Amino acid sequence: MMRNPLPVFAVSAALFIVGIGFVVVGARSARSSPATTATPAPAVAPVATTAQIMSGIVSPTSTAIFQSVQTNVTEQGTEEIAPHTDEEWARLGAQAASLAEAGNLLMTDGRAVDRGDWIKMSQAMVDAAKQTLKAVSGKSADAVLESGETVNTSCDNCHQRYRRD
Repeated sequence: MMRNPLPVFAVSAALFIVGIGFVVVGARSARSSPATTATPAPAVAPVATTAQIMSGIVSPTSTAIFQSVQTNVTEQGTEEIAPHTDEEWARLGAQAASLAEAGNLLMTDGRAVDRGDWIKMSQAMVDAAKQTLKAVSGKSADAVLESGETVNTSCDNCHQRYRRD
C-alpha cells in the first residue's frame, strides 16, 4: 500500500510558514518594545551651585573658545592662533561640549532662577556652544571665531540681567 505524500508535505510546509511568522513577529516586537529589565534612572540632586558652575565650567570653557582663534599684532609681527592638529580641535570640541552641558545644568530645577529669561538665556548659551561644536567639526577657524561672538553675546545678555557683583 502506497501513501500519498502530498498531504504530509502540505502540512509540513504550512507548519514551516507559521513557524517563520512567529520568528518574524517576535523579532519585530523585541525591537519595538522597551526592555522590561531596565532599571529606572536614579533621581539626581544638584551638587554644585550656580556660582560654582559658572567659575568651574562656564568661565574656563568660554575662555578657551574665545582664545582659540586670534590674530595678535606685535612689534615682532602678526601671529595667527588657531587649532591645527586633530588633538587641538578635539580639545576645543570638548570645551564647547562642556559649555553646552553647563547650560543644560543651569536650566535644571534647583538652579534655574526663573522659568522665563533665565531659561531662554541658558538655552542661548547651549545653542552658541553647539555652533562652536559645528565649527569644530568642520575644522573652520573662521566659524569658531564667529561662534565665539555668539557665545560672548549669550554671556553678556545674561550677565546684564542676572549678575550680582
